[in-house]
Amino acid sequence: MVRRLKSSKATAPAGNQTDILKQAQDMQKRMLEIQEELKGKELEASVGGGAVTIKVNGQKELLSVKLSDDILKEAQEDKEMLEDLILSAVKEAMRQADELAEGEMNKVTGGVSIPGLF
Repeated sequence: MVRRLKSSKATAPAGNQTDILKQAQDMQKRMLEIQEELKGKELEASVGGGAVTIKVNGQKELLSVKLSDDILKEAQEDKEMLEDLILSAVKEAMRQADELAEGEMNKVTGGVSIPGLF
């Protein structure tokens, strides 16, 4: 048999629970708005003295890849170098996008880490 113990504290009034639910809904709405705004923000990473330039948006969607004529000529002899430069530029652009998204979400969450958010 399980007995309920009387608590010395009164349970939270229904109004407080409603307020918490409303705050959570407002936070969720604002987070969705931020995700939409991130689509419109562009970030650019350039490596190799501008030989490779990558553009992504705030949602980590790749928008463009630009390669200089010089790097294309060099790539004929050293393909691995070009591959490494492209990879480095993409990683940097994605890091910038992560940083931007994290900063924007921290404005909403107050710096509280929410697993699986970004």
